[in-house]
Amino acid sequence: MYKLYIYLVAIFLINIVNVYAAEEKDWWQTATIYQIYPKSFKDSDGDGIGDLKGIIEKLDYIKDLGVSAIWLSPIYKSPQYDAGYDISDFRDIDPIYGNLEIFKELVTEAHNRGLKVVLDYVPNHTSDQHEWFQEALKGSETYKDYFIWADGKNGSKNDPPNNWISVFTHSAWEWVEERKQFYLHQFLKQQPDLDFLNPNVRQEMKDVLTYWLDTYDVDGVRIDAVPHLVEAKNLTDEPRTYDPNSSEIDYNYLDHIFTRNQPESYDVVYEWRSHIDSISAKKTSTKVCFSEAAVDIDYVIPYYGNADGSKLGAHFSFNFVLLGLTPESTAVDVSNLIGAWLDKLPSIYTSNWVLGNHDNHRIATKAGKERVDALNILAGFLPGVQVTYNGEEIGMEDGEVKCEQGVDMASNCTSYPYLSRDFERTPLQWDSSEFAGFSNGTSTWLPVSVKKAECNIADQLKDPKSHLNIYKKLQEVRKGDLADIISVEYSTFGDDEMGLAVVRQNSAKIYALVLNLGSNSLTVKTWETFEVILTSKDSQRNWGEIISGPITLQSYEALLLLQQNV
Repeated sequence: MYKLYIYLVAIFLINIVNVYAAEEKDWWQTATIYQIYPKSFKDSDGDGIGDLKGIIEKLDYIKDLGVSAIWLSPIYKSPQYDAGYDISDFRDIDPIYGNLEIFKELVTEAHNRGLKVVLDYVPNHTSDQHEWFQEALKGSETYKDYFIWADGKNGSKNDPPNNWISVFTHSAWEWVEERKQFYLHQFLKQQPDLDFLNPNVRQEMKDVLTYWLDTYDVDGVRIDAVPHLVEAKNLTDEPRTYDPNSSEIDYNYLDHIFTRNQPESYDVVYEWRSHIDSISAKKTSTKVCFSEAAVDIDYVIPYYGNADGSKLGAHFSFNFVLLGLTPESTAVDVSNLIGAWLDKLPSIYTSNWVLGNHDNHRIATKAGKERVDALNILAGFLPGVQVTYNGEEIGMEDGEVKCEQGVDMASNCTSYPYLSRDFERTPLQWDSSEFAGFSNGTSTWLPVSVKKAECNIADQLKDPKSHLNIYKKLQEVRKGDLADIISVEYSTFGDDEMGLAVVRQNSAKIYALVLNLGSNSLTVKTWETFEVILTSKDSQRNWGEIISGPITLQSYEALLLLQQNV
């Protein structure tokens, strides 16, 4: 048994100057945002595909979770080559999900329950079936320059304009006979890139924002793939990375200095923020935008705005530092990741914490299912916004999908086990029935996981100390005075580097979260007395229990403690 004796009081006294007077916060600054992958959430009509009516059916469940907002992955009209991120009409709903009337009902019903609604906004590209692209192929004066066109080297249709590579491998250029030119696609060839150096394109996409935020009273947008918005106009070849694990067709073969994080991409995001603020000014509640940038932190932070806030961008840019956790990750690793983010984020901006999403393996799979509660509590205890991918609240793991059952075109059968995103997209497990309560049909778009019997919502609702009820209690804590505490301090402990203590305090209360991320017990020595307000599932401690003196943490145990009147 490993033991390390630390004095929590010492942590409480670190950097006390970082405790500020609480300021009134807007709704989004302390929100928990619940990401819904619509195709896998709830099927209302038995066709095996989740839909808007299915979401409406489950709004009471979502409300009962205690979250603030739902964020819907793309529901727009689409040929579905990239799960709806190839949009053929930015202003309509794909029939597999419903229609605009049903969507309007969803917004109304969500608002009636005090839930905000956030939509995915996918501006970088359209579907190749979008009217704009089809008209551009014909040489329409209006649309011919909406996309990025270039001649082949030496005028050849067999030699692309440069060496740029798609995120999904191979050349980022596709030849079309209609124009005798190549068009750029940073993702699939069915997703031609829009040209954001064209002011008409920028206006079109601002009009799309107005359509959803104003006309349909949506509360915000999550802006997809912002690093890719603008490319260097001179189409210069990109240099090699010399990554030993990448071949010449792989995205990581090149250093994307001309196709990611161009200065103009930040300007476009700042322009959208200004436009969204102008819509908010006419409303009773703030409209928001959140940006997605899966790049180095130094490039992510400026999407918030500049350091002094004189230029504002996204209300927050997604923080992906915890997405890389593995079963081997130690508390020191987690502490370093927290610090890597907080140390670089200017204090005027709101932080956020993400454990998973539709593009990454589920946290229970990649970090270990025995750590689910500890990591969920950590993500909710750290200051700022918590983002939860549907299923994380029950500790859902990746599903089992064979290549022949899969639909993700970003991979082939050779790379499927390593690159496919189908595993984290399997249907949500509502109960242990044949199709896990997701559908009453005869099949589902992706297979339901065999783990439905041991991990489902119905069973966990009955268990007061399930992952689900721990998550719900966490949301209660977040809605209390914890939301007004700005300070956060953290330290690691344990000979095996598996103990993490996180402290948030004001003049009246101290909240302390102590985690054991390892399989050996750890002891925290303190002279203080605490109330246990939340524990991990298998903890022997009871909520409301008063403890004092040394605290022994069993394997993978998490305790959220409160001390009053300090």
